[in-house]
Amino acid sequence: MKPDHDTIKQIPLFSELSTEELRKFTQISQLKKFSKKEIIFSEGNPYLGFYILLKGAVRIFKLTPDGKDITLQIVEPFNLVAEIPLFDGKTYDSSCEAIEDSILLFIPREKFLQLFVKNPKISLKILQGFAKRLKELTQQIEKLTSKDVPQRLATYLVEEYEKQCQSRGGNELTLNISRSMLASYLGTVIETLSRALRKLQDDGLIEVKGKKIVILNFEKLKNLAQSR
Repeated sequence: MKPDHDTIKQIPLFSELSTEELRKFTQISQLKKFSKKEIIFSEGNPYLGFYILLKGAVRIFKLTPDGKDITLQIVEPFNLVAEIPLFDGKTYDSSCEAIEDSILLFIPREKFLQLFVKNPKISLKILQGFAKRLKELTQQIEKLTSKDVPQRLATYLVEEYEKQCQSRGGNELTLNISRSMLASYLGTVIETLSRALRKLQDDGLIEVKGKKIVILNFEKLKNLAQSR
């Protein structure tokens, strides 16, 4: 299914393109729908192109040699997916799964590169996307290696609070992923995650209401997240 002009225009990567440039990207791209838990691409498969998430949420993950599933990133709308292998064009370096019903814009590698070399605006934004992704991976590695599980959980909750609550007000956020997936993202197991949630609740920082988390003391939660 081909995207329309308005769909392409609202994507930050393409927001500064002319009408003619937008038309060209509309011609080469394709809208794809994925159901919850559907695999979008798998690590090691031939690299065909990259995606931009338009609706829903997906996770980037890797499998360890012993079969352990490690979540590297939870991707939200209008972010790039699988852009890192764009230039070597060999294989996908990780796997991607829809964690809710999602719509993604697929852009084939070869056709994109033909337009890429002619458009410095796109070139710059792709490089900015690379820098953002590298920063996120570096931060994720730092969290997993230098912080204990309650600190990692506090960091995640602070980030979610800033995304969900600061603009609309209130102190209640929603866990948009399952606890098992959150445990994977935090580099732990669900039992340890449950203990960390109880600890933060016992310490008066949060209140757990199923998939809802009420932030009772944001400053203390933030201090815990930033502690070494």
